[in-house]
Amino acid sequence: MIDNAAIAIQNGAPIALERIAAINDNTLQSHFHPFYELFYLESGQRSVIIDERSYDLEPGNFVIYPPYTMHRSFSAHDVSFCRIVLYFKPETIPSALQQALNAKVEPFQLICTHDQQTLQQHIDELLCEQNRTQGQFHDAALHSRLTLLLIDALRAQYQTPPPRNEPKMTAIIAYIQTHYFEPGLSLDELAARFFISKSYLCREFKRFTSLSFVTYLNQIRVLHAQRLFVESNKTITAISAEVGFGSLTHFERVFAQHTASTPKRMCHKLRTVRDHSAAPRA
Repeated sequence: MIDNAAIAIQNGAPIALERIAAINDNTLQSHFHPFYELFYLESGQRSVIIDERSYDLEPGNFVIYPPYTMHRSFSAHDVSFCRIVLYFKPETIPSALQQALNAKVEPFQLICTHDQQTLQQHIDELLCEQNRTQGQFHDAALHSRLTLLLIDALRAQYQTPPPRNEPKMTAIIAYIQTHYFEPGLSLDELAARFFISKSYLCREFKRFTSLSFVTYLNQIRVLHAQRLFVESNKTITAISAEVGFGSLTHFERVFAQHTASTPKRMCHKLRTVRDHSAAPRA
């Protein structure tokens, strides 16, 4: 299914959202993006995988993914659902809200009915404002409604649904997340470390992530390279080595495969946005 909200963000919109009703519309690969995503399940059932943890969502549950968070969502076969996806760029919200959102990357299960109704109202008002497309104070209204939505979401009483009990794969993914930069990280090492056969590991890894081990590892390395483009002023060569690539040429080839961009072009783009956002305003 075409993600019109993501297309709008990529075309320069600072905030974009969309209501999507579907069936058998599953994200086949874990992915990440340089903006925030609020995923709100209105009806049906949906499961999400966030880094190494997986959760089952119920209507009214939502997740806020910070930039560069690996995630994907899926449903059982022929199970219909309706979701809201709300994308927004980091510079659209205050730094204090960014810090709060980055600190908790788990599903929200609101306890109070009033809080659920308030969140739904905020979403409906944002959709209504977006559909106006123009008019006096349109951009200001979008930004203000987004800020209020996030504040009320973080203030609300909530609990986190328990993650699915898949301890072996969870431990393996967590190990990759913390050792991705080691050049020697391989299926053979993981199979030996976790006392399982390589064939079983390949099969279960693909089932859990919908990716091969090599593709997943490369995605993680590319993700962290993009983070370092923003969070440091290191050279591309230094970043390539830091995230685990043995050569700059290999890094450039893999980076292009996963982002459709060269490291040089992406680094310049991300650092330009970073420096512009950090510049004092008159």
